[in-house]
Amino acid sequence: MSFEEFTAFMREKVQLVLGTDVIVASKSVLKNNGTRLQGLEFFKETVRISPVIYLDGIYKEYERGRSMADCVKEVCSLYTVNQWEKEKTEKIFHMICSWEESRTKIYPILLPYEKNRELLKNVIHKKYLDLALCCCLTLEDEERNNMSVRVTKGILQQWEISEEDLFRQAYENMQIAGYHIINMMQIIKECGFEGEMPATKMFVLTNRKQLYGAAGILETDLLKNFSDRIGKNLFILPSSIHEVILIPDEGRFGESLLKEMIMDVNENVLQEEDFLADHAYYFDREKGEVRVA
Repeated sequence: MSFEEFTAFMREKVQLVLGTDVIVASKSVLKNNGTRLQGLEFFKETVRISPVIYLDGIYKEYERGRSMADCVKEVCSLYTVNQWEKEKTEKIFHMICSWEESRTKIYPILLPYEKNRELLKNVIHKKYLDLALCCCLTLEDEERNNMSVRVTKGILQQWEISEEDLFRQAYENMQIAGYHIINMMQIIKECGFEGEMPATKMFVLTNRKQLYGAAGILETDLLKNFSDRIGKNLFILPSSIHEVILIPDEGRFGESLLKEMIMDVNENVLQEEDFLADHAYYFDREKGEVRVA
């Protein structure tokens, strides 16, 4: 069964199970970097936000032998267990509609410009190097799960503010987002590794939540202080949209080796949605600026 046939079958069967109180429709959603996910969207008259349950992962399980009945049961369970409670969705809807409710939860995010041309048609953004600087509204529920919504032209119109106000607020919020630089060895140890490993001069720049932390390269004062402390300029490797790797420029790394390192991570570790760039950036501490390497 093809994915399209699977989606149509799931929509029909899930609709039968949930009954007429909910309208189930197929939904294609454009994510970061041109990635499209297919799912089912659920409309309910008493709820103003329509949740989407993606089917891509469930289809892979079906291909591995999971029964269609189990797939239908899981989607219905996801809808029922999470319930997409009216109280929670109303809260989210209210926040999206209210600038005063949202302003302290606006943060910058960097995305590849070329890979997101279609997405950017409706998203407020600025060009930064070869990247797109956008803003996202990040919400946290009672279980500390994060949900983010990119700020679109429609949302900005709803808030009745200017793009300058939006980006100014995002920059202000960066100051309390806990952007920091940490040695990669420390991260490896925190993950529970106890064996002997050679010392490394690689450092990770991200934020406290490790969410869209690559935007930390906008914090040139942070980069400046760090590079002055070690007395070196910095290569910036775009590990993902959530963090970057900093390597002091000691003359040991050529462009080809850096590109090989970046390509290895992009091809073998990252999901397409998290891709940031296929080349390095460079921080010049004398000029205090980031450029494409």
